[in-house]
Amino acid sequence: MKRAVLLPLVLTAACAGAPASPPGRAAPLPPAARPADAEPARAAQPAEARPLAAPKELSSVLRIADVRRTWGNVAQLLAGTPFGMMLLGPGQMAPEMLLEEALGPALAEVVDLGKPIDVAVLGTERPRFVASLSVPEREMPRLQERFVLKELKELKGHRGMLRVEGVREAEPEDRALPRVCALEPGDRSGSARLVCADDVQDLEAAAPYLVQVVGREPLEADARVEVPGRIIVEGVESTPDEDDDSHAGNVGVELVDAFARELESVSVDLTWVRPDIEVGLGMRFASRRSPLALAVTPATPRDAATPPAFFRLPRDTAIAFYTQGASRAELTPLREAFFRGIRDDMVDEGYDASGLDRFMDRLGTLAFTGGPFVIGSGGDRAAAEKALAAYQGGKGAPRARKAARGSLQSWFLVAVEEPAQAWVSGVKDLIQLGEVQDKKKAGAPAAGSAAPAAGATGGAPKGQASRGDEQDKEITDPVIVRAPAALPAGTLHVELRSRPLTKDAPPAHTSHLYVVPAGQRTWIGFGEDDAAVVERLRVAADPGRDERTLGAAPGAEALRQPGSLAGGLFSLASWTMLAASGDTPEALDDAAKALAGLARLPSRGEITMPFAMTSEVLGSGAARLSARVRVSSAGIHDVLALLMR
Repeated sequence: MKRAVLLPLVLTAACAGAPASPPGRAAPLPPAARPADAEPARAAQPAEARPLAAPKELSSVLRIADVRRTWGNVAQLLAGTPFGMMLLGPGQMAPEMLLEEALGPALAEVVDLGKPIDVAVLGTERPRFVASLSVPEREMPRLQERFVLKELKELKGHRGMLRVEGVREAEPEDRALPRVCALEPGDRSGSARLVCADDVQDLEAAAPYLVQVVGREPLEADARVEVPGRIIVEGVESTPDEDDDSHAGNVGVELVDAFARELESVSVDLTWVRPDIEVGLGMRFASRRSPLALAVTPATPRDAATPPAFFRLPRDTAIAFYTQGASRAELTPLREAFFRGIRDDMVDEGYDASGLDRFMDRLGTLAFTGGPFVIGSGGDRAAAEKALAAYQGGKGAPRARKAARGSLQSWFLVAVEEPAQAWVSGVKDLIQLGEVQDKKKAGAPAAGSAAPAAGATGGAPKGQASRGDEQDKEITDPVIVRAPAALPAGTLHVELRSRPLTKDAPPAHTSHLYVVPAGQRTWIGFGEDDAAVVERLRVAADPGRDERTLGAAPGAEALRQPGSLAGGLFSLASWTMLAASGDTPEALDDAAKALAGLARLPSRGEITMPFAMTSEVLGSGAARLSARVRVSSAGIHDVLALLMR
């Protein structure tokens, strides 16, 4: 089929039912933090007992657990970097100085910067800020003596808050305050807060919410930013749609829109775990009705173990990922939407509808079936840099171009906990069904015309473009060939032979797809470098090669923590290699620039960053998804240097 290239992509990306240099590895990731037990269904509450709603214009909330400690950590991390000079200034300005400038000396003296500070951001185009700061218990008896306090009657839903109208016993010019502030005495020891804004309207809108809701929520991280889901929805809706009127494109837009509408909030937090930083991403969903939300937030058992196949990935895997996977039922809506978009596009291109239904039904027995799977990818960065240099030095000679493009192609390994026979027969059936579809399409008349003569447009022989394929730059034919003796008996080997149809198409090339039996597990390998794919499949499938697997690499134990929905590792260099296609001269130039940029980073982008994800289905029907990434100080410096380029 014209879309034969879809076969390995679907099988490797949706089939679910480390760098070798020790100095580049990040510190081990700690055990995944398990969310609390599932929430019970919430009973109806009287109006006066319900929590305050967020301000209408709230666009985000920033929380910092200890300003002094966080400021010190940031200053130490950014010392000597351009970011440090930009954010902290040449004199390493202290937070007390900023506070005094914002609130005036008198109010700054009664604030404890060692306690949490909460900041509400109102609006998006011209944001305004309302800050809630901690007041030490020892300062409370003296506040009436130092400040003019009056009840803030405008806050009907929050009685007891006092407006700070001025400073007592001060010179007239010093009595006024630079901000509108109010004092919340608190309902328990140590809970007093000073809330300040630029005007009284913003103070009235946000103060009760900051004190009664935000301030009472625990903050385990050192700093956190939380964005309401409606802001995400507005961002998605305001983003112009790409020029893609395909069925698959429309399905993608529908899936993302439905996913965004279920988001209650998104949060990003930072935790200092010296000498590293842990970055967390949290998403809370109001429900799991959308296909994407249903697929990405399955309930994860507390004792869920990392799939053993993850540790069978080759040691030089640059990007590794595992997931426990959702159930087949949870994946069904996503699978149906995904297949519907592809099918409808192919019908528009002239393929037979009934034949496509059979093809999609067969594909559905393999893809999106539920359960755990593992995927790993890697490439040869040194070889890519050398080949790109030769290509640019040779002024784009065809042979050098082909070699440079080939050097950028990554290899992929996927493991599923299913016997290989079902996959071998399934792939063979898909190839056969695809060939039947190609023949029917080649013999069909173009839409709105009579049947053409053999070889005419609309009845193109195999390997040529028909009217519906005018935008195709290459054509790919799958061919089953003999598997190498180095792989286990029963291995299926498919060559995907691609050749150009236009002058701006990639050079002719062949990709290799392997389906390899390994007991009750199936390994799937894919890539253009046949020897590289075969060698890594041998490492993964042969128990005698344990020393060459990811499980034998330093820090592997950090990824064995139970209770994670998903996890893995990556680096800046690995993403750069994966994103570099080299299919056009422009893409080769872009890849050369990207790799040259990596070479200028302090650690060349080679720092490995482990990550873990947890999910929780709540009793209320809501769900939470959390991800955490551990980044060393060297990795942070690489990221900052990349951003400053």
